[in-house]
Amino acid sequence: ERENDKQKVNPKFADLHETGQWGGLSKWEKYGICVLTLGVIGVAVWLGIQFGGGGGSGGEGGENQNTVVQTRAPTMSPSMTPTLAPTGTGYRLTTGLTMMKEISPSIALPNNPEALKGAKTRSGSTPQMLAAEFILYDDAQKLSVRDPTFLERYALAVFYYANGGCSGDWITRTNWMDPVNATNHCGVAGGDGKWHGVFCNLQGRVTEVKMNGNYVTWKLPKEFVAFTELSTLEVSDNRMVGELPSEAISMPKLFTLLLNNNDFEGVFPFDVVKQGAASLDTLWIQENSQLSGRVPTSFCSLGSITLDCANFLPQPVYVSPDSSETTFVADCKAEPEGISPREYTCNTEVGVPVEKPADAPAPAPRICGTPAAGT
Repeated sequence: ERENDKQKVNPKFADLHETGQWGGLSKWEKYGICVLTLGVIGVAVWLGIQFGGGGGSGGEGGENQNTVVQTRAPTMSPSMTPTLAPTGTGYRLTTGLTMMKEISPSIALPNNPEALKGAKTRSGSTPQMLAAEFILYDDAQKLSVRDPTFLERYALAVFYYANGGCSGDWITRTNWMDPVNATNHCGVAGGDGKWHGVFCNLQGRVTEVKMNGNYVTWKLPKEFVAFTELSTLEVSDNRMVGELPSEAISMPKLFTLLLNNNDFEGVFPFDVVKQGAASLDTLWIQENSQLSGRVPTSFCSLGSITLDCANFLPQPVYVSPDSSETTFVADCKAEPEGISPREYTCNTEVGVPVEKPADAPAPAPRICGTPAAGT
């Protein structure tokens, strides 16, 4: 019977029928069968997609296609760059205030940005509150919190409110905090609108603050830590007071620091300054009768140091009556590196207090802020 069945089968398939092997088919016939099989499977898949709601246009198919687009779009957001993070007003207010609190005394600012509204009309406001209200609500520049100049402008605003700009003590305050049309503190092409004493690089970052001899009062703001590109800070010949916040005078690119002829007090943070401002070259801290400290040999590499002889250790007196070399310079030369400052001045003069010009116009009454207790 099997022999009869075998005779009915195409001879080419006889081996397949007999043994399950396609030995009777040629290589090209086997390839053809495989291709045909794959083609049938591909058609079946395509038909399933078309009539199963995954494609087509118009009618239900078109609606399903739109649904696929809508559900896929949100899944792309996490892979985008951080610039696509929330940018609305609420985000700017809360994030901006958080950033300000990180560089300001903790008690100087509220936790809620809504509490800043109306700060300029309340007598109990701090300079930081007034500055924050200005930056977040009133400033014509409307800087983004992602703009690296955001905190720099806030620091300048704190300086204005806390150190005599608002109260009218400053001798010159050109363009500072114009309440009607606050200009870019760096100015525009040609320098128009630049705030007096503020200098910037081409990227709009503050690189120099020169307010010497301008009757600047109160303490050096710790918010100056925001000036990470600052190379020069000159506030000499003013009426500034208090201890020096180390974070405000140890920025990484600081090269020139002039604090002479003020009323700063306490111990000068030499080690912290040198660690943070590794490029520091010029340091003038003389004529601050209550400022003291010990000058470490790490300052031997500076180009110019001037301080009060009587207030600092090791006592930087001259080696001998007829010598221009101080003991500090001699100590520096004795170090293994043998490096000493190009100019080391041992000051013996008493600073002359800076006076406000007698003909200075009286400022308009306004709230300029009261420093928070302990700040």
